[in-house]
Amino acid sequence: MNILKIIVLISIGFVLLNCDNSKPASNHSTADSSTKPNNDLLTSQNLEINAVKNELPIEIDELTTLFDVFADNNIIHYKYRVKNTPKQALLLTSTLDTLRSNLLDDYCQNVPQMKELKNVFPNGAHYHYFIDNEEIIIVELNPDDCQIDK
Repeated sequence: MNILKIIVLISIGFVLLNCDNSKPASNHSTADSSTKPNNDLLTSQNLEINAVKNELPIEIDELTTLFDVFADNNIIHYKYRVKNTPKQALLLTSTLDTLRSNLLDDYCQNVPQMKELKNVFPNGAHYHYFIDNEEIIIVELNPDDCQIDK
């Protein structure tokens, strides 16, 4: 349910991004037009990041809280704080497999919001998990993982 909240926040950002009523400039130099896609992507990424940041912290469940989100190298990074869980429990192979599987299921959903998220962040999503301010694990996903898994 909380993943859906995040997806809704991201969707709101896409709607806001697509509501630009300004007329495109008619005179573009070749340098301007070559950087425009990168600028548009950066603008889209900033809108998405800011929409989520405005809602932080987001309690995912009784143990997990999303406390930060940022973009780097066309990757969206989610930072989660885990409480009441020993580091060793989070590092168990079964825990890591379950976590990756659940994140992959959400990331690979065939819904417009997730498709758009993958367009705005074409290099993927990284999920960082912290216990007592120490980063314990990072789960790295990219759009190719969805084709491999499906």
